[in-house]
Amino acid sequence: MTEPTAPNDRAERAFRDGLRQHADEVDFEPLELVTPTRSGGRIPRWLPVAAVVALVAAVAIPLAITQFGGGSSSAVPAPAQAERAPADSGSGSAPHAPGDAPRPGWRWESYRVLSYQVPQYWGYAWSPASDWCAAGRMKAAPGPFVDLAPELRPVAMILCPRELPAGQLQMFVTVRSVTAADRGWDLPAGWTMATSKELAGYVVQVVHTNEFAQVAGQIIGSVRPIGAVDPNGCPAVDVIEDGGMPSKVAELDAPDRVSLCQYRPGEAGLVASKLLTGAEGRSVAAALAAAPTGSGPDDTSCEASAPDFARARLWHGETASEVYVRYAGCRGNGIFDGGPSRKLTAEACRAVLQPPLVFTTGHGPAGELCMAPPVTGGEDAPTPGASPTR
Repeated sequence: MTEPTAPNDRAERAFRDGLRQHADEVDFEPLELVTPTRSGGRIPRWLPVAAVVALVAAVAIPLAITQFGGGSSSAVPAPAQAERAPADSGSGSAPHAPGDAPRPGWRWESYRVLSYQVPQYWGYAWSPASDWCAAGRMKAAPGPFVDLAPELRPVAMILCPRELPAGQLQMFVTVRSVTAADRGWDLPAGWTMATSKELAGYVVQVVHTNEFAQVAGQIIGSVRPIGAVDPNGCPAVDVIEDGGMPSKVAELDAPDRVSLCQYRPGEAGLVASKLLTGAEGRSVAAALAAAPTGSGPDDTSCEASAPDFARARLWHGETASEVYVRYAGCRGNGIFDGGPSRKLTAEACRAVLQPPLVFTTGHGPAGELCMAPPVTGGEDAPTPGASPTR
């Protein structure tokens, strides 16, 4: 067994090996609360180093990920519903209509086949994995959080003690496939997990203490099928149109709202979405518009094409202008808005790939542009990052 005090070099070697494979309301009723046994519980943690390893490997070579929880290949979204522009919190729309507003002070999150609400102040971080004891892995997030990229993170192939240290835990929510493998850890005394009913092969799980059981129940009670378009305005399934070119030229000037969508194509391809309004949305549009005409950058040393891509939907009233951002392949990278293609820039890529959208794989110069900047703020830093090596 590898103890938490194992040397850094051993942890690094293991990583490299592994990479080669929120008060009551009527609308919110917990669907099912499950208190796991000590042998089956699971818990959260922040994993900045996991992002480091993923990014280092992604820039140097195509990233091979040992997945922490497998996806359900048979999961299918709920029947299609008519698309509507995403609503803001003051719209008063019906609680289960596409584009409906979250409860005041909450926001919507989506993953593959389902959507759910969390308190607006919750951040984003990486939950614990089976390699939590590796040097630098177990670091408490500054507050409750939404788990980032739950199926896409790299996990070092090392053996850690089953019980997570309670002092390093924070309340968090994650989405898991019902066929996912064992997480490799147990919750310590005083912690439990609320689990939703299954939706198309996935469940929402909230790790919490008894003090926050009501909030956990409200999160679980908000879970709903994603439908054709999620509450943040992102289609549940998407493909890049016409080889990466939207059918109409996008209107990039002063959008009302911007829906940011990230996909790993498949039957349930949406892996993250975010709705921005006001100045936040306009700043995304400005970063895209400022990108120069051109394409790439590409990595001429490889041929691999990666399926991951992002879509920015710039809303003017009920009409969305589409911009596709391709960043994960060796070739074919760039910004595509229906007019002349644009060259990918760090400003544009990072404006689009903001949590919960995260960069997990890429090649060469495009990877260097799109990876998150290095973490310098310790536990207060909201997301992990790394400097690339080649």
